[in-house]
Amino acid sequence: MQRYRHAPLLSLGLGLLAVGACSAPSRRDNLDATVRLVAGQVTAPLLWRLDPQADAAAREQAEALFVDGLTLEESIRVAFLASPELQLALEKLEISRADFVLATTISNPVVVAGTRQPQGDLAAFYPDRTISFGIVQSVVGLLTMPGRIGVAKHDLEQARHEAANSAVRLAGLVAQAWMDYCAELQMRDLNERAIAVTQTAFDNLVAARAGTDELIEGRGELLSRQRDLVRATLAVSKARADLEEQMGIAGWRDDWTVQQNLPPLPAADPDPVVEEQAAMQRRLDLRAANEAIEARLRLLSHRRLFRWLNQLDIGVFRDQVVGGTSFTGPNVAIELPLFDTRHAQVLNADAELRSELRRLEVARLTARREIRTAAAEMVATRQLLEQVEREILPILRQQQADPAGGDPNDIQVQNRRLQSMDTEREHVGLLRDYWRARSALALAAGDWSALSGLP
Repeated sequence: MQRYRHAPLLSLGLGLLAVGACSAPSRRDNLDATVRLVAGQVTAPLLWRLDPQADAAAREQAEALFVDGLTLEESIRVAFLASPELQLALEKLEISRADFVLATTISNPVVVAGTRQPQGDLAAFYPDRTISFGIVQSVVGLLTMPGRIGVAKHDLEQARHEAANSAVRLAGLVAQAWMDYCAELQMRDLNERAIAVTQTAFDNLVAARAGTDELIEGRGELLSRQRDLVRATLAVSKARADLEEQMGIAGWRDDWTVQQNLPPLPAADPDPVVEEQAAMQRRLDLRAANEAIEARLRLLSHRRLFRWLNQLDIGVFRDQVVGGTSFTGPNVAIELPLFDTRHAQVLNADAELRSELRRLEVARLTARREIRTAAAEMVATRQLLEQVEREILPILRQQQADPAGGDPNDIQVQNRRLQSMDTEREHVGLLRDYWRARSALALAAGDWSALSGLP
């Protein structure tokens, strides 16, 4: 805290300099600073909708992206155009800019005017009336301006990092929702194909006049597959609604589609140990927490410095005596800290500083847990995927393609086809889980663009 301490006279000089040299950033400058933070991790442009015309333009841009199905990148772009949650984060950014404007604004002078009539036995020896006029300016406002500006700067920087973090996290949530929806569509398609095969098998049993037990078993298998399809259809509806919510387009239109194929398993994964160490300096929420600590540190120093000086007003007064001599001279008003020594404000600032330090510790612990959990899930799903892709799927696909596999209407051939489809569903589910874990790791490590591995 020593680096934030300075003498009151020096504060007055710094305050006067701040009046002439410090100007609040414009709305555009404030947004551009946030955009630069987001651009390091997400390529989609960030748009701030400030009026109905901007809302209409954003919707028009988003509508153009629905043509030919939404890719992953297009889904994120739609979210950046349409999501109200992102707009809420940007409005919080503007609130912090307003606080900065307030910190750089000098308080208005106060005009004092009054009149007095002579009274008493000797009133006849005095003028009829005295008119007083004066103007008073608070000097404490100038003395405290450097400290207030310092706090406001860190608060504004914190708001920028928080808004950028909201945008990046939105991109990650949209990506996960997009992958869920694509996976559910693929699994529903596999369920429909499985029902077709099962229906054919059951029809063959009926045509062959199979026994009662075989018919009951075949009918039970068909009903089971139909129940799987109902559940898969429900899962598609839920995943679609979730993606609509994340993109902010629920209620816009119902005919939009996505490109349904999940990306294949990449060749390699990032090193979780390396990324965990780098995340402590890279994550936007941790950087925002550091800015909050700097702001509370400046606030504590500021309150300690001006603990004994809360009011200092300097002004000039002129007393105009009707029919007599006028008097002009300075006035000073200063508060005597006899009862309120601002002890409560100092205690509050001290507690706020310690609270921000603890919040940073909690945020770091949360970041490490998120990274380790996502990394463990990523490693596990990769192992399962590689086993399925290397040892199971090739055998099943070869059996399907083998001309010697027998009659397509044969029960054993149909069972192999059903087994292959079940394995394909398991593969799609594992691939979805892998990309969700990889995306979660990228978000937790604070480097979405480099670590997500997504197109």
